[in-house]
Amino acid sequence: MYKKTLYVALALCLAACNSGQKEVEHQLSVSGTIDGAAGKYLKIIDMTKSGFLPDSILIGDSGRFAFSQKSAEPKDFVLYIEPENNIRVLPCPDEQLMLTATYPNVAETFEVAGSPESERLARLLRKHHQSNAMLDTLNQYYMSHQLDRNIAQIVADVRSKSDSVYRTDRQFHEQFITENPGSLASYVALSSKLGLRTNLFNIQDDFKYFEMVDTALMNRYDTIAITTMLSRYVSQERAMQTMRPKRGGQISVGDTMPDIALSNPYGDTIRVSNLKAKYLLVSFWGSWCRPCRESHPELRKVFRTYRYRGFDIYSVALERSLDDWKNTIREDRLIWVNHVSELNYMDSKVARQLGIDAVPFNLLIDENRVVLAKNLTPAQLDAKLAELLK
Repeated sequence: MYKKTLYVALALCLAACNSGQKEVEHQLSVSGTIDGAAGKYLKIIDMTKSGFLPDSILIGDSGRFAFSQKSAEPKDFVLYIEPENNIRVLPCPDEQLMLTATYPNVAETFEVAGSPESERLARLLRKHHQSNAMLDTLNQYYMSHQLDRNIAQIVADVRSKSDSVYRTDRQFHEQFITENPGSLASYVALSSKLGLRTNLFNIQDDFKYFEMVDTALMNRYDTIAITTMLSRYVSQERAMQTMRPKRGGQISVGDTMPDIALSNPYGDTIRVSNLKAKYLLVSFWGSWCRPCRESHPELRKVFRTYRYRGFDIYSVALERSLDDWKNTIREDRLIWVNHVSELNYMDSKVARQLGIDAVPFNLLIDENRVVLAKNLTPAQLDAKLAELLK
């Protein structure tokens, strides 16, 4: 959001995928029944093609649907009636995948047969869907108790339980990948997201898992679109590792930070040197970064405590999407006004200039841009400002 399959079946599938006999015309088919969905349209996205534009087929009166495709390699299909309630399948050539589900809880109820890789992936997706459902429940509980007197304890409890859900889901994915490195389902596992668009894996911190899956898939079938996409991604990261400075940045305490001038969400330029704060936290973060977002409630408290005593925050978001950035500022109630971004993710020129290759990362500077401390937690920042502004 799971039955062990025979490796013989997977081997036969891979043999079909790798067949070099041009005279053989391979075809895969997907059919099934979605109870309660008669008359609706099933959208189909082929993730192995660029563009991700969906096709549509009408679901019959009895909830039946079917489609087939000529293909000499595996496919990665996302199927949905509503985008937030989707199914993902990995049929190989010459397979006849059968799917059953009940509308509207399609992601919770679907079952697959006839495709070993899809059955393996279904086991992964069901566990992942349960984790996301638990996070949704915790979030709803928090939202309905925001006005309670013991809100601090509620926040702590929700955060602790959310952390437990995250750790459990992450461990499940790690074990799945380790046990199935040559499975196409492990390729999907590497891109899994949990909760607020949080990636379970990122290639910099979890390179060994990406490399493990890449090596195993290349040994099984080295010419299909899925494998070549992953291999290109891993090769790029491997090359970047030779050029990337040590985590934590090149800039040190006592250095003078270069001036920064970046655009806010409305296109206005905000320059660090124009800000009048005695002490400024230059914070690098992203809407996709779970530790960043978890720190926001405490960081907001620190800002409220010292905002009228000469403290301010300059937030540099490493983002791809303007909408994700603006939505997160609103959702996390980031009440300071100095929000900027280059909207080019980890290719940020400013981050590269400072030697920053991971977030969260921050620098506490004085009015002359001299670095007083770096990589402070909210609690450490609170203590440091109390010392400076006593």
